[in-house]
Amino acid sequence: MGVYSGVPQGTIFSGFIDDETASGQISDGVTLTVFGSHIAAGGLTVADNFILAEEDAVLLNALTGASLYAEGDILDGINIEGDVGTDGGGRIEIGLSYLFAPDTFADDNPANYPFDPAELQLALFFIFEEDASGAEVYHGAGRLDAVPLPSAVWLLGVGIMSLLGVARRKIVT
Repeated sequence: MGVYSGVPQGTIFSGFIDDETASGQISDGVTLTVFGSHIAAGGLTVADNFILAEEDAVLLNALTGASLYAEGDILDGINIEGDVGTDGGGRIEIGLSYLFAPDTFADDNPANYPFDPAELQLALFFIFEEDASGAEVYHGAGRLDAVPLPSAVWLLGVGIMSLLGVARRKIVT
């Protein structure tokens, strides 16, 4: 039994990963997991011209709902990973993967990060849990889509900035 062993595929997770420390938190709406960087997890890695395996192409096509990827495709990528030990001696690894065209990076040097978001092809989230013996307990992956702020929040922000500008003008005059 693991932390997420009963969570069905397709469950929406929310949380964050800090791209500098590879620490953050994630929740399925019931269980909150706080995690940190761990040497075994790799932290931040840049992959220049990696070759897509068949099972990865199948997963990417399922997540996008289209046949965009095939075995042998060459891509560039960034992975940000963190992990945490579980009470039972297992481990949960959580990460983000960003996929780009193969000419996005010149090499595997993380100094090429940050990237131009306009060059992003696909952003993914993944979670992997194993027990104390290293056996898989749970795994899942999902597509990350930007969540826009509601219009009301933007309008409120503009309104507050306008009021501050008016108040500042009155003080100056």
